[in-house]
Amino acid sequence: MLPALIGISGHEVGAEEAAAILRLQPAGFILFSRNVDSVDQVRALTQTLRKLCRHHPVIAVDQEGGRVVRTASLGLNLPSPASLARCGGFNGIVELGAVTALALRYLGVNMNFAPVLDICHDPSASNALPGRCWGDNAQDVIARGGVYSANLRRGGVQSCGKHFPGMGRAQADPHFNLPVIDLDERELFKTDLLPFLALCPELSSIMSAHIMLPQIDPDYPATLSKRVIGTLLRDRLDFTGVVFTDDLCMGAIAGQYAPDEAALLSLRAGCDLPLICHDPLPWLDGLASRLDGLNAYEREDSAKRVEKLTDNMSFPLREDRALWDACLRRADDLCRLAEEDADEGLPDSPVQKY
Repeated sequence: MLPALIGISGHEVGAEEAAAILRLQPAGFILFSRNVDSVDQVRALTQTLRKLCRHHPVIAVDQEGGRVVRTASLGLNLPSPASLARCGGFNGIVELGAVTALALRYLGVNMNFAPVLDICHDPSASNALPGRCWGDNAQDVIARGGVYSANLRRGGVQSCGKHFPGMGRAQADPHFNLPVIDLDERELFKTDLLPFLALCPELSSIMSAHIMLPQIDPDYPATLSKRVIGTLLRDRLDFTGVVFTDDLCMGAIAGQYAPDEAALLSLRAGCDLPLICHDPLPWLDGLASRLDGLNAYEREDSAKRVEKLTDNMSFPLREDRALWDACLRRADDLCRLAEEDADEGLPDSPVQKY
């Protein structure tokens, strides 16, 4: 199995993509809006991806709500975490997790890259986070993000906390540039790390942040840093679950590293599954050819973590359009609940366009 999650180019798996998947057996896939046309088409796509794999693959999506919704073309929209948080109470958060899980399982998706556990320190920052955070302080993020995450899992979809070790202070969008956050470990433990510290015991996976922390590692971004992933996350927080990278095709990383090189560095740092989301095929053989250079014991440990994660992943729900229609109604009710507090005037970012 190739330790990577890859993107698919369109509504169907192309012949070249299918051949590469059969040959290299990537651990899983991530879907974007470009892969979504109709309910039946998405169900067929996820079924094809499962059939091409000799293992139970991760089939993931970013479905946070608000401006990060990949199912808009299917008529299913969801309110943002920030708008639900402003409404007060936890009933809406519970329902968001439940409806999201039901919809994703119906489509054949078994993992949602959420909740965002970053703290919104600056709601006007151009760092791709405004509207996506559960609060402006650690306690609110822990409480709300924890409830949302638990209800995703209760509905049969794995959750993933992101972006470790906290990207809320960034002033640049990592889709374009590498943000620099000049905090040391002690300062991170006072605020930004707290949601991860609190929720680590219940999270089966975490996604790394594309940020530079020069006081912790002056040489590598967090995603590629053994000091951040291996020491801070694995050793200090004692996290034993799967670590995904954020997309290695984002400008913060791709501006300096080719995707196969970045993927190898992330694996050496302690990540388990790097993401190559856009045009991955030119880089997969290069990554596969470099794996023998990794420590054999660390590779085995990583493979066991991935296997434990996928063993607990659900299979799609049976075809029943009444289930999907119920999702649409419940999602509409949630959007009406948050309508008066709808997010407006947020800084633009590619995260909402994928």
